[in-house]
Amino acid sequence: MLRILLLVFLAFTLPFTASGQHAGIFISQEDALAIREAQGRYALLDEAISLAKETMEVAFAHPLEVPIPGEAGGYEHERHKQNYREMRYAGLLYSITGEDKYAAFVRDMLNLYAILYPNLGPHPLAHHQKPGKIFHQTLNEEVWLVHTSIAYDCVYDWLSEEERTRFETNIFRPMADWFHIRNKAEFDRIHNHGTWAVAAVGMIAYVMGDLALVEKSLHGSDLDGKGGFLAQLDLLFSPDGYYMEGPYYIRYALMPFFYFAEAVERMQPEVGIYEYRDQILRKAYYAAVQTSFPNGVFPPINDASLTMDVAAPEVILANALTYDRYGEDEDLLGVAKVQGRVSLSGAGLILARDFDASESDPQISWPSVEFSDGSDGTSGGLGILRMGEGMGQSMLLMKYGVHGGGHGHFDKLHFIFFDQGRQVIRDYGFGRWVNVEPKFGGRYLPENDSYAMQTIAHNTVVVDGMTQNMWDEVTAESMSAKRHFFEAEEAHAIAMSARADTYYDGVDMQRTMLLIKDESLLYPVVVDLYRLTSAITRQYDYPLHYSGQNITSNLQFETNTNAMQPLGSGHGYQHIWHTAQARTDSSIQFTWLDGHRYYSLTSSARPESEVHLGRTGANDPDFNLQSHPLLVLRRQAENMLFASVIEPHGYFNEARERSAQARPRITGVNVLGHSDVASVIEITGQEGLHWRIVVSNQSEGVTGRREVTFGDLSFQWTGNYQVEFLGNSEAKN
Repeated sequence: MLRILLLVFLAFTLPFTASGQHAGIFISQEDALAIREAQGRYALLDEAISLAKETMEVAFAHPLEVPIPGEAGGYEHERHKQNYREMRYAGLLYSITGEDKYAAFVRDMLNLYAILYPNLGPHPLAHHQKPGKIFHQTLNEEVWLVHTSIAYDCVYDWLSEEERTRFETNIFRPMADWFHIRNKAEFDRIHNHGTWAVAAVGMIAYVMGDLALVEKSLHGSDLDGKGGFLAQLDLLFSPDGYYMEGPYYIRYALMPFFYFAEAVERMQPEVGIYEYRDQILRKAYYAAVQTSFPNGVFPPINDASLTMDVAAPEVILANALTYDRYGEDEDLLGVAKVQGRVSLSGAGLILARDFDASESDPQISWPSVEFSDGSDGTSGGLGILRMGEGMGQSMLLMKYGVHGGGHGHFDKLHFIFFDQGRQVIRDYGFGRWVNVEPKFGGRYLPENDSYAMQTIAHNTVVVDGMTQNMWDEVTAESMSAKRHFFEAEEAHAIAMSARADTYYDGVDMQRTMLLIKDESLLYPVVVDLYRLTSAITRQYDYPLHYSGQNITSNLQFETNTNAMQPLGSGHGYQHIWHTAQARTDSSIQFTWLDGHRYYSLTSSARPESEVHLGRTGANDPDFNLQSHPLLVLRRQAENMLFASVIEPHGYFNEARERSAQARPRITGVNVLGHSDVASVIEITGQEGLHWRIVVSNQSEGVTGRREVTFGDLSFQWTGNYQVEFLGNSEAKN
């Protein structure tokens, strides 16, 4: 009874300060005054203010428009999105400037929605998604409410009581009910859709003073903790802060996580939201930005864009709030430099002030890092090896965690290699044309399922031409890959290793990847040891997805110049044009040109090896797929070790008509042996280059001196791996 009375009391007092003024969920009167006085002093803040004012000047120059809802990605869809952006800017600018025109804009826009919304039913173009009313799915409508809540909050005191009643009766309460009652399962779902839902309902509930509704947003619709914001924080992140759906989707989810957290902190500081789960929001933000490539682009893991970067609005918001709530960090100033502006908030002001006061030139400089995956951190992870600085950095990423929910791809032990400011060994990302209405309304295309999610679309071995887990999401969600080791302390050779067992029935897989810097080579080299074991003979396909122009090879390819057929009939192979093939019993070398640099794959020899070249675009009548080349090494075996080197080398400048070292220095990769104990290879090259690499295949934690014997040769080593630089080659320490 006491709890009920307390909720009733708080429901009427929560949105007001001690002075009787409406309390801001994102920006207070003190914040607004400080921003007003700081105009013209801090470049990043001025950029944010200018963007807001320029957006509103364009808005003022056109009549308000609240169209009847239309197709996803179409004009009506985009108009409603622009409306919530403009309302948010108008609300913030009213708080900062006090100019009535901004508040009137919010009021007039909401008046139109108060007429439209009560007359709408479920969106007719949902296409098997949970429909909103304004938008084709509730997700977009929840985003609308998150932004509009801030606008409404900013002008709350300016509006009359009659206007507030009209907006809450005709828009906000029915919309909140649509989310947490009509779509209860989505509201309680542990997923980015659920995060947006609870943030939207919780934020508007704070503005309206409805703490009972806030409680549902925090603890789930049944108040049992199985859903709600706190459950999202508990279950979507590993203890390291890594987000199970991948960097692209935490980028998107950063906005509801941080907007709602800021509202909770301001309205109910006793919750301690920024300290919750050992500061999981801080960890989540750092885990997001530390996965980014040196150019700030997020790696396209799972369903992801190839171009989304740290300058996205969601990251700008989280960067400022992380800096403000968790303390000064030079790296976050470096992120702000890339972003070029800050959020329009008190936190943004603090970040802009410190950026201008910094005596150094802030830069992003992330080290090698490994993140655990799964809510308890025991479900594999994501490893990133880095060598070099700035845009000259080489970055090697391997994915060995959980599936990733409905946006997950079937690609365990998949890797990406970033060099020369671009993805050199690339990932396809999602099959989608965002907001391109003619392409299925900007939604995920059928080819997202039939190609982008399939194992062959990634840089990991395909067994018997089939996708991992036989393309069964339930099975994939029930398991994860497992880390073997991650060691990045050595200056000249850093490594990571992981296992993915039983992703194919009866097949165990282990991948160990190294970045090696030798004084005789200009750039770090990737060494890849992919070991598979099976009781029966299997077909193993090792694909590499690259960009650029084929230059040369030691193979004699039979090219399909007059007619092409798909590389296979299913599991993604049906979308690959088979452009050429070759057979060989010797080692394999293949060189291509990408940008200003050459790259060569050198792989160990095995009798009756096949090499297939292909290009995406087969069985694609609507031209939905992007056209990219790939190379597939194919071998039939029971137990198999693919031992390969990817060597960046040389220089090419078409404008200057210059080319140097177009052929690789490394000439051979030889497998000396592999077993459950260890794998041993040798790498040789010109001018005496000679490396021997030993990798332990036993469980992590084995200490002391170890030994393995293959034939007449015995090898000893200590630790998880060892790289010996023999001959005339030397490590660059």
